[in-house]
Amino acid sequence: MKSLPALLLGMALLTGCTRNVQVVTLRGNNVMPTTKGLVLDNDTLTLQYDFSSERGRMHVSVTNKLNQPLYIDWKRSSLIIGQEKIDYWRDVANVQLTSSGNPYSRYSVRSTSGIISREDPVSFIPPKTRIEKNRFVVVPNGALRLSGTPAVVQEKPKWNPDRKKPVNINTFTYGDDQSPLTFRNYLTLSTDKDFKTEFHIDTQFWASDVKVMPYNQLVSGPVRQSDGSYSQTLIFNKPDGFYVPIPLQQ
Repeated sequence: MKSLPALLLGMALLTGCTRNVQVVTLRGNNVMPTTKGLVLDNDTLTLQYDFSSERGRMHVSVTNKLNQPLYIDWKRSSLIIGQEKIDYWRDVANVQLTSSGNPYSRYSVRSTSGIISREDPVSFIPPKTRIEKNRFVVVPNGALRLSGTPAVVQEKPKWNPDRKKPVNINTFTYGDDQSPLTFRNYLTLSTDKDFKTEFHIDTQFWASDVKVMPYNQLVSGPVRQSDGSYSQTLIFNKPDGFYVPIPLQQ
């Protein structure tokens, strides 16, 4: 937190050279946009995707609407970017080690213990319950390469409502066949544990529009704290999309 003069000076200096961000809106072939994200809803389940984060960490939830269990085979479920398959489940174990003993005594005998954990390759979802996965980041580095001519609109600066000069927002719009970002999420499910009734949900996502704007548009204006200092808060909340910082050299 900073004093108001220092905070305003910092914002004034940053306005001319601040890093821009890309605010990405996603759409999918079998999901609908809602206030909670992108959702597929049928008589069997509700599948919900929430991407609201930096670089698009994909939060997936599956709600079993049946009166019988539902199973997901993570060994045969993947995120697919281009033709590259990234698996949900890997045959590896996580080990957490702890040690005990007095490190300052030469007579102390130190002992080490550990916990080995391994994720289940198949998830069991009881009736009327939900599970969640938070595994992949859609754009782990860099930024999207945008093509086409953007539409330009002007907005009031959200970080400084008193500023008269507006901010330019460049919006690039794409169809699913022209988008700079496409990926698929492929899930294998069944209503029996032996997967004799297995079915698949293959969702293709694409960036339907990308807005380029200063990062400061994602924060609130200066808020006075009880100690007299001021702070700013990230106000980004977009379950059907995410934001990507643009490298300064791009």
